[in-house]
Amino acid sequence: MEPLRRLFKWLFQLLSGPSSNGPGTLKIIKQNVYTMINNITFSTEMDTLYLIDNDRAIPFPLDNKKGILIGVLKGQLTVATDFETPASPERIELEDGRQIGFSSSKNEVKLSTEKTVWSAAYHRQRRVLSFIGATEVEVRSNNTEYDYKPELVFFELDGRVLNIQRKGNSIVVKSMILADTDSPDR
Repeated sequence: MEPLRRLFKWLFQLLSGPSSNGPGTLKIIKQNVYTMINNITFSTEMDTLYLIDNDRAIPFPLDNKKGILIGVLKGQLTVATDFETPASPERIELEDGRQIGFSSSKNEVKLSTEKTVWSAAYHRQRRVLSFIGATEVEVRSNNTEYDYKPELVFFELDGRVLNIQRKGNSIVVKSMILADTDSPDR
C-alpha cells in the first residue's frame, strides 16, 4: 500500500507545483480523438472483400452463392453475409413483428476483374460508397504521356443495401432499396 501512496503523493506534487514550465509541473495537453470510419477493400485476387474495422480486417469471400450485404448503421459501413432469400422476396418479417420488403432496383453493375483491380472509398457525410477501378499499367518504350482515366462507380447507401457477389471474371453489385411495407406510399 505504501508504493501506491507515494505514487499519489508524487502526482499531487506534480499537479499542485509552481505554475511555470519548470521542473515539477505537469503540462496538460489537449488531444482530439476521432472515431475511425469503417472502410472496405478487396484482396489482390479480387475474391475476398475485407471490412476494415478498428484495427481488424474481417474477410468475406465473394464467391459464396448468397453474396455479401453492405449497408450503413449509424454512419458506419457494415458488412454481413447475405441470408437465404426467395427468388423474388416480397416481405420479410423481423423479430419485432414489423415486415419489410426488398424492392430490387434496376441498379446492377458488373465490375470486370479481367484487367482491372478495384478499390473502394466511403464518404460518411453523403453516405456514398464508390468503387474505383485501375486498369493494368502499360509499359511503353517511348516517352509519350498516357491519359489515364480510372473507372468509377458510385452507390448511395442511405436507405439502400448493396449485394456483392463474384461471378466469373466480374463482381456483380446490386443496389436494393429497403422499403417499409407498412408505409402508405408502398
